[in-house]
Amino acid sequence: DGEAEAVLVTEQDRLSRLDEIPWAILKQTFRDYSIKLYTLSGEVDFGNEDDEFTADIMAIIDRRRRKTVVRQMVRGRAAAAKRGEWLGRLPFGYRRNPDTQHLEPHSAEAPLVREIFNLFAQGKMGSRRIAVVTSDRIPNKYVDGGFIVHVLRNPVYAGDIVTEVGGEQIRVDAAHEPIVGRDLWEACNRVLNARSTQNKKSRLESTVGLAAGIVYCSACGHLLSPTTAVKRGAATIHRYHYYRHVRGHRNASLPDGSQCRAAHRTETIDAHVREQLVRIATSPTARRQLIRQAGDRKIAKQLETKRSELSEQLGSLKRKQERLLQLFLSGDWDRSRLNTEKRRLETSIAALEGEIRDVEARLRLTKSDAISMDLIAETFTVAAEFESMPFSEQQAALRGLVERIEVDSDGRVTVTAKFPVAGPDTGSKKFAHHRVRAG
Repeated sequence: DGEAEAVLVTEQDRLSRLDEIPWAILKQTFRDYSIKLYTLSGEVDFGNEDDEFTADIMAIIDRRRRKTVVRQMVRGRAAAAKRGEWLGRLPFGYRRNPDTQHLEPHSAEAPLVREIFNLFAQGKMGSRRIAVVTSDRIPNKYVDGGFIVHVLRNPVYAGDIVTEVGGEQIRVDAAHEPIVGRDLWEACNRVLNARSTQNKKSRLESTVGLAAGIVYCSACGHLLSPTTAVKRGAATIHRYHYYRHVRGHRNASLPDGSQCRAAHRTETIDAHVREQLVRIATSPTARRQLIRQAGDRKIAKQLETKRSELSEQLGSLKRKQERLLQLFLSGDWDRSRLNTEKRRLETSIAALEGEIRDVEARLRLTKSDAISMDLIAETFTVAAEFESMPFSEQQAALRGLVERIEVDSDGRVTVTAKFPVAGPDTGSKKFAHHRVRAG
């Protein structure tokens, strides 16, 4: 609000360990509001070129020091883990020995952990029922079936440590006193694995979400995943299925800065996809094109040219992205415009990267030494009988023929095949059109 006159920190590195762009934006904010930075070492005025130059040098040193400290910390944590010391939050049922830093059973919680394993091993209760039975003895934040499964899955209760430090997988067997025997732990996990396989099979046998994993929003470029909304009436329960943004991209942004709230009925999208897949699979032209492109030098050259053009466009966009900061710092743009343009460029870059992946996939197919004619015949025959196939086989056939599916804001579906499905190339540099629009 412009009410601050100064910022006081013990040392500049409390601020300057930021990466380069956030640090530059922070300095500009100090200049915009004529704010000075005071440390125990002195005063920094970012409106003064000499002060700013000195602060930038210190910032570079601070960032370098931070990376060195982080590396040292990672090495230290990895060494501690290999010695069997526990890192991080204590697992339920254990406490940390203050002398050795190793885990040891908690006198009040360990018996409950043993009870959880024994109840599950008896086969009479699942994780949710066990959570209810033990809820009065477990802290409220833990009372759910997910916590029970986490306990059953965690090898720490069998005395082992399995962790990751700095990208390195570390396992230490018999690192501390176990709460349950290894035989009991393995027996419970065999049951969990069997149930997980059964649940996965049940999901595959579902009749919705045919295109799960390859459906993208054409507006923001992010993946859409099948979800279910439940509406409960007085005597009925209605379930509605949608393709929506996964949790990590729920607030995916559009080029204009607004949030993308794409939601498309799963049944509608799947129907379009089925229709287009059968049309592709029964197309004699598609068969000829797939067979023709194996080892075709002309098509390979066209694809390589296309890849080069897309790569140049991608490089241009990334250079524009790098210039954004200078436009902001020079005063030509305000922060709102900077953020809007940044989001627009990120969306365009993601779309171009997707096109490049598509071209490279077709290029790999074109450069292959040979394509099995039996495999081609089998693939198209299976896909032609698509409607009579089990759902899991439909998904497998779809992924065998389709690279990517995009849905726009009006629900129009674009199916990108893994090979050209249009007629022979007319001689232009552009590769044969392979996108089929429906809806």
